[in-house]
Amino acid sequence: MARALAMAAAMVLALAAPAWARAEERIAIPSETPGSMGEYLHHAGPAATVVGYLYLPAGAKGPVPAMILKHGSGGLEGAHGDNIRKWARLLNDWGIAAFVVDSFGPRGISGTAEDQGQLKPWADLADTFSALKVLAADPRIDPGRIGVIGWSRGGGVAMQAALETARLAVLAPTDPKFAAHVIFYGASEPQYRDRATDGAPMLFLHGEADDYVPMATTREFADWFKSMGDPVTFIGYPHAYHDFDVEGGHEGFARGVETARACDAVIDLSIGHVVRLDHKPVSGLSPSAFAAYFRSCTGTGADLGYDGAARADAIVQVRAFLAQAFHLQG
Repeated sequence: MARALAMAAAMVLALAAPAWARAEERIAIPSETPGSMGEYLHHAGPAATVVGYLYLPAGAKGPVPAMILKHGSGGLEGAHGDNIRKWARLLNDWGIAAFVVDSFGPRGISGTAEDQGQLKPWADLADTFSALKVLAADPRIDPGRIGVIGWSRGGGVAMQAALETARLAVLAPTDPKFAAHVIFYGASEPQYRDRATDGAPMLFLHGEADDYVPMATTREFADWFKSMGDPVTFIGYPHAYHDFDVEGGHEGFARGVETARACDAVIDLSIGHVVRLDHKPVSGLSPSAFAAYFRSCTGTGADLGYDGAARADAIVQVRAFLAQAFHLQG
């Protein structure tokens, strides 16, 4: 009788558990923790091992396409983590593997929304390319059909992962490139530009009312990618704020979040120099002077909010985009 009750309880727990939890594989990702652009470009950051959670489509046969999912400042905790895992389930439903990369937890960070200086985005970028290398070596994954999707801070990473100088700082020229980039309200301050990009299609999804990461700056960056030859689709959602696809998250004004919305800088990654500030060309700007500028234009406070209609459309847009990018059937 006790055994029967235990088995029944186990079945109830299994049914109650979300599908992604039953199929999760925890995979170590050797990476680095660069604290600056220079450390990133010259492999001067201390070694680190981060974690990726792999979710494979049910009944997957043969190498399948995959997406690397890159979290934002909220990490994988709370509503933000739940949102990313919801997207992982959707990807699996479409026949795509999902590799959720955690850049915060293994480094002892819970979130960076109120202090982005805890971890430079260069570490997130190093983790993302390192995850690409790990995935491409997995025989269950098609190395030619691996993309990246990111939110906010992670959206910035998903954009920068298209830059060839950034890729070659971590990977060999013969290593795979990303085949698709999906950017949810991607942080684009500063904008990093390059002499070459990977040429992969890019989908941008942004709230037009976003005052955390204003859409205009991200659209300008998207237009630059388009000028470099990347096929770009940019979708703006009227009246939608930052985190528009995060159900159960913060609603309303978030007083403590750090935002660079007043900053305007462009950096040429191929030469490692700031080339524009406040829409004006500059030359010879020292790292300390740039740091001082960035401190002067960084502020706090932004509106956050869920928009069910925008999220529903985003699901349709992402599915159609990936079906085309990965040549999916059905």
